[in-house]
Amino acid sequence: MYKVMIVEDEMLVRIGLKSSVDWQKFDMQVTADYADGLAAWEYFQRERPDLVMTDIRMPKLDGMGLIAKIREIDKTVRIIVLSCLEEFELVRKAMALDVSNYILKLTMTEEEIESVLHGAAEELRMQTQQAERTDAPAGIENLELVKEKMLKDFMFYGIYTPEEFERFAVCKKLRLSPVRMVVVVMEIDRYVLLKEKLKDEHGHLAKMTIMNILNEIMTSRRRGEAVAVDEKRYLLMMHHEDMLSERDIRSMVLELLHQIREIVRTCFNVSVSFGISEIRSGYASLAGMYGEALRALDKRYLAGSGAIISADTVVEEETIRRKLAMIRVYEPFRQLLPDSGLRAFEHYIDLLADRLGEDRKTIETTLHQFVQWIHASMSDSAEERASLMNVAGRLDRADTLPEKLDLLLLHLGQLVEETHDRLQMSGEIMKAIQYIKLHYEENISLQIVADHVKLSPGYLSSLFGKELQINFVEYLNRYRIERAKELLIRTQLKSADIAVKVGFSPEYTYFSKVFKKVTGLNPNDFRKRSWGEGADS
Repeated sequence: MYKVMIVEDEMLVRIGLKSSVDWQKFDMQVTADYADGLAAWEYFQRERPDLVMTDIRMPKLDGMGLIAKIREIDKTVRIIVLSCLEEFELVRKAMALDVSNYILKLTMTEEEIESVLHGAAEELRMQTQQAERTDAPAGIENLELVKEKMLKDFMFYGIYTPEEFERFAVCKKLRLSPVRMVVVVMEIDRYVLLKEKLKDEHGHLAKMTIMNILNEIMTSRRRGEAVAVDEKRYLLMMHHEDMLSERDIRSMVLELLHQIREIVRTCFNVSVSFGISEIRSGYASLAGMYGEALRALDKRYLAGSGAIISADTVVEEETIRRKLAMIRVYEPFRQLLPDSGLRAFEHYIDLLADRLGEDRKTIETTLHQFVQWIHASMSDSAEERASLMNVAGRLDRADTLPEKLDLLLLHLGQLVEETHDRLQMSGEIMKAIQYIKLHYEENISLQIVADHVKLSPGYLSSLFGKELQINFVEYLNRYRIERAKELLIRTQLKSADIAVKVGFSPEYTYFSKVFKKVTGLNPNDFRKRSWGEGADS
């Protein structure tokens, strides 16, 4: 547990911080609290807490004096300033002493406090990991953390002037000249699925590995710096003072981004997307360039995962319109709808096509209304409502509109299958199929399902043939293949891993054979056709 010391002369603030925060959530424990800076300084020298939260104005020794004394002997302890609005100039000076963050006492909320503590805990964990890798003695300044803090404070929060940042860049020997710079924002596609795959709840493992990759590449090229914005997004800043041609600069940037994309894919089997700013000079331009890169990255929503997008890129909508057309002419679903329903179905597709030029929120709202209409027109049973929540959750987890439309088409197929099944099935078969849908990932058999529905295996098998014109094993395999198709489209999992995840044996050849029998394609070819890009091996 990280040790925390609170230094605050207002008793209610001190007590409120101690009692209102779930400190264990951040692997922290408040080990001391003081009303004046001098007593806090004496404790600090004895116990060396990991985090200090201190007021600015206090008796005996004020916050600025306490911070200065701490920094004389310890460069690694994290410090958070508690301040009032009128003390902002003092807070700004405190930031120069490598303070992690500040909280305004008058307006602080539980959410704000937790956000600041989360950032401090992340800094402490990074320090611990760095020390473990380098065996660096305590008290040695962690330059990477200092650089990240300075860059964020300058670019995101405007705490420092361009002149102050330039002095810092020279002092710390940043690999970032202010001449012909390019800013890139990189985002990990399908990040939630990566965290689940790595069992990396807070994203620390992925973040540390990606920062190591980026730092190694940027160091070898000596053209810029890399900073983690958060676990999902990363900031790359490059200079090109030795190059005059903008065409050559853009070519070099693209070469570097392709290198990063390939290494990340090799390490994690995930894709990454990039937004690229214009080429500009002067440190004062960095914040605006960051905004340009973010706006370029936002175009990924229409362009699809794995995109490299410049600020002036015009995203072609042809792929999306083609997917909408596939949904429109999906005959098995159209046959389930009355004429009035068919008109509403086509109206929603036209509405989505018309709103492609609007903001993402408008498109998302229309898409969710479409899904809700689909379910309302099909059934209002409890099972269908649960299915609606399930598909809505999957759509939310998808990063881009092309991916969402692929999921929607798969879902329409599932609804068609379920509707046909309900029209033809007896209660026993419906119960058996429900069991398969809940347990398809497991090693289930005809005997296990027959026991569940309280029928003999032979009689259950005959019901499958009579009512579904398919035997038990074929039905189970087809259902597993449908779930495998979803995973191939919306995840970066290897085909062999997907086979096991949907209930097939580790023998990949059998899965591939069944998949091709059902779909006409092998798993990798299916993924290539769905993504329009390379598949795993």
